[in-house]
Amino acid sequence: MSSKRERSAHTRTKLLKAAAEVFDREGFSRSSLTAVCARADVSKGALYCHFRSKEALGVAIIEEQSLLWHRLRDEQLAVEESPTQALIAMSFEFVSRLETDLTVRVSAKLLREAVFFDVAAAAQVIGWVAVVRELLSLARERGELRAEVNVRHAAEQIVSELLGLQFVAQALSGGSDLRTRLARVWKASSGCLVVASVYEKLRFE
Repeated sequence: MSSKRERSAHTRTKLLKAAAEVFDREGFSRSSLTAVCARADVSKGALYCHFRSKEALGVAIIEEQSLLWHRLRDEQLAVEESPTQALIAMSFEFVSRLETDLTVRVSAKLLREAVFFDVAAAAQVIGWVAVVRELLSLARERGELRAEVNVRHAAEQIVSELLGLQFVAQALSGGSDLRTRLARVWKASSGCLVVASVYEKLRFE
C-alpha cells in the first residue's frame, strides 16, 4: 500500500512539473492536457486520477506556492536582526524565485488569469498580507516603525505595491527590471514607514 501511495505521489509531482513547463511555454489558455500528459509521460487516465481538469492543475500549482512567503519570512528572520530588513530582503528573494523557480513564476502568471483570480487570488493575497503584517508587528515591538504607522493598512499597502510592481514591470520591460523597480519603491516608501535611525541602516538590494 505504501508503494502504491509513493507511485501516486510521484505521478502527481510529475504532472505538476510538466504542467508548469507547458503553461510557462505555451500560456495557460493555449495549453492542452494532451501536451501535459506527453511532457509527464503519463496517460490521460492517470492525469484524471489526480486532476479533473486543466483548471484544477492550475489551482494545484498556485496552492503549491501558498506557503512560499511563510518560508521566505522564516529564512530572512533567521539571518536579519531587523524585521523591516527581513521584509525587504524577503521581497527581493521572492523576485529571485520568480527569475529562477519555474513553479513560482508560473504560479504568479496564473494568478493574473481571470479563470483563477476569483478562486485563488483572495486566499493568496490574504496569506501575503498576514506575513507582512506579522513582520511589521515585530518591527513595531522593536521600535522600528514610526508612531503614526497603522500596521494593518501598511501591510495591505505593501502587498498592493509589490503586486502592482510585478504587473507594471511585466508590461513595460517583460519583467527584466523588476529588481531595480523594487529597490526604487522601497527607498521611497520605507522612509515613511520606519524611524530615521532604522532607515539609515536599511539595504535595498
